[in-house]
Amino acid sequence: MRLSIKPAWTEFYFLFLVVLLTVSGCQKPQVTELFKQTIEKDTTWGGTIVLNGDIYIPPGVTLTILPGTTIKFKKIDETSDQNMFDVDSPYYPEAELIIRGKLLARGTPDKQIVFTSAEMTPRPADWGAINFLGSDGNEIEYVKIYCAYNGIHAHGSNVNVSHSEFARNGVGISFKKEEEDPDAPWFGKPSKLKITHNEFSGNKGGIGFRNSSAEILYNEIRENKFFGIWPKEDSEALVKYNEITENQKGVYLYQARGLQLEYNNIHNNRTYDIAIAEAQDYPLNAANNWFGTTDLDKIREMIFDKHSDPELAEIKIEPFLTEPVDVSTK
Repeated sequence: MRLSIKPAWTEFYFLFLVVLLTVSGCQKPQVTELFKQTIEKDTTWGGTIVLNGDIYIPPGVTLTILPGTTIKFKKIDETSDQNMFDVDSPYYPEAELIIRGKLLARGTPDKQIVFTSAEMTPRPADWGAINFLGSDGNEIEYVKIYCAYNGIHAHGSNVNVSHSEFARNGVGISFKKEEEDPDAPWFGKPSKLKITHNEFSGNKGGIGFRNSSAEILYNEIRENKFFGIWPKEDSEALVKYNEITENQKGVYLYQARGLQLEYNNIHNNRTYDIAIAEAQDYPLNAANNWFGTTDLDKIREMIFDKHSDPELAEIKIEPFLTEPVDVSTK
């Protein structure tokens, strides 16, 4: 009599599947849900973080975000009990990260950090901002920021932003110095940002700043609804080696002084490549940029200054470059 032994295929398949899922990393991701709170000590975030309200990082505290982390913001409004402060400036009615201490968000090319909406149908301004208030030593690298009111917002703060992407925000990056306030001494301090090798596309505005200093280098700033770059008032900003194209206005000036604008590709914007607001009565030197053509008349058609309205200041565009600047390898 022959005995027939059948392998336990069901058990074998189950064990094989468990090993395969474990080895391949197909495990349930870590999800942490946080409500309105102050982070009292140095803290590291990883996995998926869902924020239901304001998170405050006070002076002396560092928040570190690991590569590959996703931060999702639930939508709240000004009536929510998850707002930590009154929603007057510089705070937002939407959920936000409020940084008075320090933020270190350093992703990698293959493990980028994502800040985005937690809503089923994400929209611009679903959440407030990564809001730096009198904060120094902040680093943001290989980060994606989507669907904020302002992706990064800074009053009197120092922030380095590199190799990151800003899309579907109100404004990608906004920073400023305001009038002095005894209750908020950092209000009277200029912000200082270094913004390099980033992409700003599909926002309402790319980069806006007032009474502050910046290095804006090697960025791609395209297809933003209203403006690519909007400098205001006294801003010692170096704007160089950027691709600024297909925005409503490439560079829009409001009483801007101290701007160094050269060796950029500023071309094919929808209304003007460079435009002066009605209140701008300071001239701008915009020589040594590429405007998409060597035809001076065509370049002038895309510049709005005293040649369009005699009451405005002049934008000097000559000498202009006769070929595009290579901004991709810098």
